Amino acid sequence: MRASEVSSTGGSCTFPGQLCQRIATLSEKNFPPTPTPRAALAFPLCFPPTHAHSGGDHADATPTPGRSIPAPLLCCAPQSIVAKHGAQFRGNAQHDALEFLLWLLDRMHEDLGSASPAPGPRAAHQRSAEQSGASGESFVQSHFQAQYRSSLTCPHCRKQSNTFDPFLCISLPIPVRQTRALNVTLVLQREGGRSLRVGLAVPLLGTAAELREMVAREGDVPPQQVILAEVSSQGFLRSLDDTEELSTAGQEAPLYALQAPPEAPTGARPVLLLLLCHVAGIGPHRARFGPPLVLWAERGASWAQLQRDVLAPLRGMMRSAVQGTAPQFRIHVAGEPSAYLSPQDPHPLCHVAIDRALQQSPAGGPPHVALTVNWDISTKERLFGSVQQEAVQDADSVRLQQAAHQQHSCTLDECFQLYTKEEQLAPDDAWRCPHCRVLQQGTVQLRLWTLPDILIIHLKRFRQVAQRRHKLSTLVRFPLRGLDMAPHLAPGGDDGSTPAPTRSCPPDALYDLYAVCNHHGSMQGGHYTAYCCNSLDGRWYSYDDSTVEGVREDEVSTRSAYILFYQRRNAIPAWSASSATRGSSSSAPLNHWAAQLGGSKQHSAESQPAAPRPSPPCSPDLSTTQEQGGFEARPHFY
Repeated sequence: MRASEVSSTGGSCTFPGQLCQRIATLSEKNFPPTPTPRAALAFPLCFPPTHAHSGGDHADATPTPGRSIPAPLLCCAPQSIVAKHGAQFRGNAQHDALEFLLWLLDRMHEDLGSASPAPGPRAAHQRSAEQSGASGESFVQSHFQAQYRSSLTCPHCRKQSNTFDPFLCISLPIPVRQTRALNVTLVLQREGGRSLRVGLAVPLLGTAAELREMVAREGDVPPQQVILAEVSSQGFLRSLDDTEELSTAGQEAPLYALQAPPEAPTGARPVLLLLLCHVAGIGPHRARFGPPLVLWAERGASWAQLQRDVLAPLRGMMRSAVQGTAPQFRIHVAGEPSAYLSPQDPHPLCHVAIDRALQQSPAGGPPHVALTVNWDISTKERLFGSVQQEAVQDADSVRLQQAAHQQHSCTLDECFQLYTKEEQLAPDDAWRCPHCRVLQQGTVQLRLWTLPDILIIHLKRFRQVAQRRHKLSTLVRFPLRGLDMAPHLAPGGDDGSTPAPTRSCPPDALYDLYAVCNHHGSMQGGHYTAYCCNSLDGRWYSYDDSTVEGVREDEVSTRSAYILFYQRRNAIPAWSASSATRGSSSSAPLNHWAAQLGGSKQHSAESQPAAPRPSPPCSPDLSTTQEQGGFEARPHFY
């Protein structure tokens, strides 16, 4: 099959690039040379309707290796066919690809035993039981299902209780970095008001109170003297409240930490702590100059006295002294759209807007009022010349934190380690050990017990913490060939406390990747694409709705990877290009598993026998035991 001849699957990318339907059903993305009636019925999206209804052979429509497959055989309006059997997928609503994939496998498990359309659920169940009774498991169980072992260990007697459950998909957590790099500009009194930018590793779910403590330790100042504020190139934006989350801090404007000076002795006269920003110009030409300042001022000061207090820290930058008491600037109360202090007011700092600003002063740090000192350009140039914003020196911590917090990445093996990590029960979940006969905070661990032929790995990119939901863009580096699952298998021994189901250890626990489902977007909406490896030429192709393009192998692993599809290496047909990794030269496709759907055991003289399958202790109902991917809230997609 040539990738350029693959047509679109329909209007919804929840069925991305012939992925979930064809990959979930055809592990090698190719069909047997002569589909059995049972296979044609099971896969109406892949075989022409004549096969499904008459069971006849149509030589001119039969795909063979090296021969292109007509597009109608690959498409057949899959979205309408799926909607016919699943009401939740009707219309243009957005769906999760993993949810659809598990639904598809469940329907295959239920219906695959039928040789003709079932008149009712009871008849379908009877036929499925009759046809799969010989092997004791359905097609889905045989190729997609395996088991994991959940072990509960007593910390006192070390006795272990094991339970075994089936899975169709392994949902792996992604290691999450708990901190992010945040640059904060310190303006400390002992440094003469000079600015120093430092890099801090702040907790992702932390608050401004924690940041205030970190800044206080960095600058060796009391935290109650630290004002945290966002200051842009056009002036003051806002001060941070101690209860604010740090997730958005410093994103709209650079973050400053300013130390309040010691309060000047004024006797019984009240004073006010002012945070000042000097700006010149109006509209888009408005620009801040000089450093942000913190100073004390008498609440009952006149305009002339207030003007002297505002200009005093800037004397070192002034080209000439201010003559007289004429107003040189206007003072605006930040956060109040039209609140300007009047030079004619005998006590301008007693303005009602100042009272409101004090009441709204954020918790944490000293109470203060933010003021913007507005200069016209001519006056600013006459007094200050071409003075611009303050020069800020970067500490070494800025570079170190940026390097440490670059786009986070991890390996698939690290995800498995997190998945199989031991966890201790909480005190409220204490377990009564049958040997100690007392409540114990045992340790729980998940390990894989058996492995399937088709290994589906779901990366849990969507997280919900409290009321916040977000998507992880972590790059998970996964191998395209030779994924070794042996280290993740549970050891075979047990203490006899829980009977373990028998298993036949596979001679080959190596897996090769053949498809990736990618999600682009966020929790609110997104788009699905897919990467698939053609089993005949061994090349990778990108599927984006109706667009199919070749891609390089090094482009397959991206930050958008959502579901990975692996196939056990010793289960790959000898005629597949992937079998070259095993040195096979056979070209007979008759041992493809889709050719055996009708119970046929045809094998060519050159085909290799299939690997022994583990025998589960029971055949559970997949509708109640399949994993749902660990989502607390499903994202929406288009």
